[in-house]
Amino acid sequence: MRLFFLLSLLALAGSLPATALPETKVLLSGIILSESGPPLEYATVSAFAPDSTLVDGTITDVAGRWELSLPKGNYRLRFEFIGFAAKEVALSLDAGLVMEAVRLSSGAVDLDAVEVSAQRSQMSLSLDKKVFNVGEDALSANGTANEILEQIPSVTVGVDGAVAYRGDGGIKILINGRPSALADRGGLSAIPASSVERVEIMTNPSAIYEAAGTAGILNIILKKEATRGYGGTLNVGTGIPDQHTIDLSLNLRREKFSAYLNVGGRYSNYFGSGDLIRSSTLNDNPSVFRQTTAMDRNDLAGSGLFGLEYQLTSSSSLSASYSLYHQRNKDETTVDFALSFPNLAPASTQNSQQFRDYLEPGTYQQTDLTFSKTYPTEGRTLNVYFKNDRWSEPEYEDVTLTAATPENSFRYRTDTEEGSNDYLLQADYTTPLGEYGKLELGTRAETRIIRADYITELADGELFRPVAALTNELKYFERIAAAYGQYGWSKEKISVQAGLRAEFTSVRTENRVETPEVDDNYLNLFPSLSLQYQFSEATSSQVSYSRRIRRPPFYFINTFGGISDPTTLYVGNPDINPIYLDRIEWNVLYRKEKLTLNPAVYAGQVRDFWKVVVEQTPENVFGLEQGTIVTRPVNLGKEQVLGVELTANYLATESLTLSGEINYFAFREEGTVEGRDFAATGGTWSGSLSGRLTVPGDVRLQVQGFYEARREDAQGVNLPAWAANFGASKEWKGKYTVSAYLRSPRFRNTEFNQPTFTELNEFEWTRWRGGVSFRWRFERGAGSDERRIRGSIR
Repeated sequence: MRLFFLLSLLALAGSLPATALPETKVLLSGIILSESGPPLEYATVSAFAPDSTLVDGTITDVAGRWELSLPKGNYRLRFEFIGFAAKEVALSLDAGLVMEAVRLSSGAVDLDAVEVSAQRSQMSLSLDKKVFNVGEDALSANGTANEILEQIPSVTVGVDGAVAYRGDGGIKILINGRPSALADRGGLSAIPASSVERVEIMTNPSAIYEAAGTAGILNIILKKEATRGYGGTLNVGTGIPDQHTIDLSLNLRREKFSAYLNVGGRYSNYFGSGDLIRSSTLNDNPSVFRQTTAMDRNDLAGSGLFGLEYQLTSSSSLSASYSLYHQRNKDETTVDFALSFPNLAPASTQNSQQFRDYLEPGTYQQTDLTFSKTYPTEGRTLNVYFKNDRWSEPEYEDVTLTAATPENSFRYRTDTEEGSNDYLLQADYTTPLGEYGKLELGTRAETRIIRADYITELADGELFRPVAALTNELKYFERIAAAYGQYGWSKEKISVQAGLRAEFTSVRTENRVETPEVDDNYLNLFPSLSLQYQFSEATSSQVSYSRRIRRPPFYFINTFGGISDPTTLYVGNPDINPIYLDRIEWNVLYRKEKLTLNPAVYAGQVRDFWKVVVEQTPENVFGLEQGTIVTRPVNLGKEQVLGVELTANYLATESLTLSGEINYFAFREEGTVEGRDFAATGGTWSGSLSGRLTVPGDVRLQVQGFYEARREDAQGVNLPAWAANFGASKEWKGKYTVSAYLRSPRFRNTEFNQPTFTELNEFEWTRWRGGVSFRWRFERGAGSDERRIRGSIR
């Protein structure tokens, strides 16, 4: 890893002399604030020559700060932010200058200009993250946050809501810069796509961010409307198969406070089907097992978010929010089994059918409280944040297997009670250090207490008797204390950021039965480094390094996760260790008027990486002859990854935009479990293409396709997968929008090649889905406009 790092630095440094020296420039900087005091992040600053030619431009950071390096001369500066009146200032620049704070007030907005820019999703590259500003895309207009993420390069969303980046499921998802129990539990379908403003991806997050997430951090920033009066948006949608949604957003603003309320509901059905063939040589007795599945999944969900912001003084504010999400997942699954023994004379086949009734009601609650203070010294801020989230997720299964003979028929049921109560408190302080430097310091403390109480019962006549091997109560205690320090320096074309984070983790588990318990404490240091150079107005380059950790998710630790099929069993591992990743990445961003290119090269090494091991055992708790397919997570040795990625966006005409991305990575895995070698070397790739076209009548059309290539490791193969989406939308008078969509089926096909069996599993999770939605933006009071919510992780 050090070699990769040094080579990348040398490559970056070696390219600097090849760049022509620019004419003498001076530094112009300042800060943009709203009229009520808070800084405006992502406001734009444009510098025009006297002939109205655009010379340069930039955007503000989280503290509203901006910098431009300009030749000496006369300029007209324009300051803009959506929902605020633009301001222009004439300036004669003959030396470096720090301008007085520019305050933007609510006022008349060029709605046509806002509408045009909002139609296109755009990407920008900052010192430590990629930012994808979400436009009015037809595909996401009537979807959820999951549909937004599917349009982000190298991001994939599984049918169960699991998010991965570059094939790595260890992506830490934040909402408005804060951890969320909803995001951690795969509940992003509760967030309407119309509420998402932008998505930030940090593959090598700096030390100010928590160290969790081997794939990095994905931060979803939500819109928030703030009006001097009132405002709101109503979204209603329907689809086939059943996909009915309604979302209402309301907001109110006065001089010193603002309030917002978002409520919504969703009802949907998903139909899945699959076929499985398993050929086994268990106990030297060849058998063929066939399984045909038909699944009817029904989801009913409701959500609510209420928030308040109060301006205590001109330099301090207090904000609070409460969110509630409740869902009820009800699945009914019919499975036909056929077990045959070809070597028996005469050959025989045992047929049976299983019916599974599954119910999972889940409730998630989160309370947030934030205090923010801006000091008289420009760039000096303090933020204190408190969070409490609570979730409860019971699961109930009732499974009946009917065989040809009554003695081989049985019924069982499971009852699982899972829940957690988590607390987080953190404080962050930022101050300028020197003319071009910035120092950031912070502390963080969090605790998680998760419980899982489950019981499996087998029917015995009219009674149900517990199955001892599948009954337990597990408690999981996790405490993390962290502190960090980070220094950033930026002057003209060069920016450097270096930081160090220390995290102390305490983990303890308790079991009711005699299974392994864990009591572990460990301290880790997580350094980060980022260097960026602006070659020209069109081209910038960045080299970054970070060390990351991925702590075991609860389902890895929990010794029982349900038994939906009596022939398979998932077994958790309370003694599994976290994994650690060292990664270096080189990004280049080239952006001209019509073309944006972002090539990237990345390399990483994982220690104690996880593998979900699949094995076959002759034992079966229900006495079935085919034994049991057991899956369990374990730690292996090392995994090394080397990848290349290219993202492109091309504005072919004013009405046609084409974009695509391709990601290839090679991997090498090493490790053994109980004498079995899991070493593997291989590579795979994925890609997507999309097009956006505006046709006469101002109707926006969009099409998007995805492809994931074959991937093979020591256990088997993930076969290629594809998907396609189609969308159209039309807006009237800036108030009404009608959208339509069509989404292809989602499927996953796998092959397993194990010592005692081979298996082909083909499963289609969803069929073709289509629907329409209607959005209405309320008439609002005089002087009322939109602004973006600030979403920094502070």
